[in-house]
Amino acid sequence: MRKATRRARTRRQMLRFLLLMVLFFSGAACFTHLPWAMHGQEPQIEVKGNHVVTTAQVVKALKGSTDVAVYKLDPQVLQSRLTSLKAVRHAFVRRYALPQPRLIVDILEEYPWASYARAPGEPIQAVIAQSGRFIPVSEFPNVDRPHMIIYGQPTLKLTQKQVVQWASWANYIAGQTGRTVDAIDMRQPFDVRVANGDLTLKLGIPDASLTRRLGRLVSVLPAVEPIKEKLEYIDLGLDNSVPLKVNKNLPPEKLRELAAQKQKVAVGVNGVETKPEPN
Repeated sequence: MRKATRRARTRRQMLRFLLLMVLFFSGAACFTHLPWAMHGQEPQIEVKGNHVVTTAQVVKALKGSTDVAVYKLDPQVLQSRLTSLKAVRHAFVRRYALPQPRLIVDILEEYPWASYARAPGEPIQAVIAQSGRFIPVSEFPNVDRPHMIIYGQPTLKLTQKQVVQWASWANYIAGQTGRTVDAIDMRQPFDVRVANGDLTLKLGIPDASLTRRLGRLVSVLPAVEPIKEKLEYIDLGLDNSVPLKVNKNLPPEKLRELAAQKQKVAVGVNGVETKPEPN
């Protein structure tokens, strides 16, 4: 009786072991032979949150990395490929095997801060994002183009810290003058100029003293308003004076009239001395 019981127990153990091995090899076969192991087939890609980047651009960026089974895909690698697109700030990739192999891609795009052109009169070539990245309009035609334009050399580069600083200065100028900042000309790094509505401001070197120099703008505006149509620019590049540059193309009688007005301005406005620049 004991031997018969031992043999029956051994047979049950062998049957359980064989059943376990069958389940193991069946599961392994599912990973390698069932349809969701794609074997070179491109999975279905669903893109969400994209306005500037097209689905075709996302699929192209992922091409070559998705020709394996879904469980073998590394989401970190796919996300790094997507963030190489200049209009993509962050990307999140989720993998699904059932009911069919697919990827769901959530896109967080760059937020545009200013448009970029090489010189006045030339078309917008790129959009500068808040992170400082330049988004080419030719690659991403759907990108929003902000009103403010940055003029600069093709080698111009901006960091996120510089963008925040320039945005602060632009808001400071707009708040004092009540005019929108239309353009910032950075083509000459030591002679930066700002188109502020019907005024042109010469900022000079954008160093740590620029905020203090911009603070004198509100004091000279009452004297500038009557002669603004005859001025070429307001010079805020100096530490102790605010010269007013006259447009030399004006008729002689206009120049004489403006010279008389500028002598009054030179007396000073609200404690800020303003000196007329020689004609």
